Amino acid sequence: MASPAWAEQSLSVVYPPDSHQTTESQIFFIGTAPPSGEVLVNGKRIERSRAGHFAPSFPLQLGDNLFTLRYQNQQVQIKVKRVSTAQPPPVGLAFGLNSLTPSENITLLPGELICFGAIAPSNATVTVGLGNQIIPLLPQSQVQLPPNSAALTQQNHLLPTRSPTPSPSQSTAGQYKGCTISGVPANLGQPKFQLTVNGATTSQLGSGKIAILSPAQLQVAQVTADSGVARTGPSTDYSRLTPLPKGTQATITGWEGEWLRLDYGGWINSQE
Repeated sequence: MASPAWAEQSLSVVYPPDSHQTTESQIFFIGTAPPSGEVLVNGKRIERSRAGHFAPSFPLQLGDNLFTLRYQNQQVQIKVKRVSTAQPPPVGLAFGLNSLTPSENITLLPGELICFGAIAPSNATVTVGLGNQIIPLLPQSQVQLPPNSAALTQQNHLLPTRSPTPSPSQSTAGQYKGCTISGVPANLGQPKFQLTVNGATTSQLGSGKIAILSPAQLQVAQVTADSGVARTGPSTDYSRLTPLPKGTQATITGWEGEWLRLDYGGWINSQE
């Protein structure tokens, strides 16, 4: 919508905020500036709409990335830090550092899957004790997805990935996963992960507690923020849904950390 107000507008960046952190390999900028003239990002001209808006995407290297946006004599600097998701391999008889999941308190309805994960030596036996259950965690085979063109060449089968053969001094690790179901409301507490390698055993408590809700005693949440940000999952990495106006009420069907799952499927931060 064009109006004379655009002529008074200055360079503005609404996303990302300065000192933003992400695990993604790229970042996009959302902002605007007066339609006339050029906007430069790190010295390179970017494309803009007729109204002057822009939303370019840029690759990120691990660590700090500094972006300088310029419009005429105006300048905005934004630092974006890309954080590595790679986990260091376990050393000796141990789980990978911070690899046990769930890592936060979770609350589910009866009959929903409760899933666990861990990084452990590739020749290990891994189990999880939860209440009176023992859940085996199985090694996850890695597969390579075929290219899109494989659908046309009838070669759309999955291919196993091949890793270099490690030397005897190297430690190899694998991802272990497993799930269970609890049909009875209960506070199941912290899961106990157990690892066995070559006859030696160690155990470690998970950092998140697990509880099963009673469908007859579900709580109701009310939005206290002016506009509650509902998302498709329990973190800011998930897409936004329609904002929830202040005063909106919904039944809570699950928790994950500080995020609430509402009865229609959306998630909202408990602070809102």
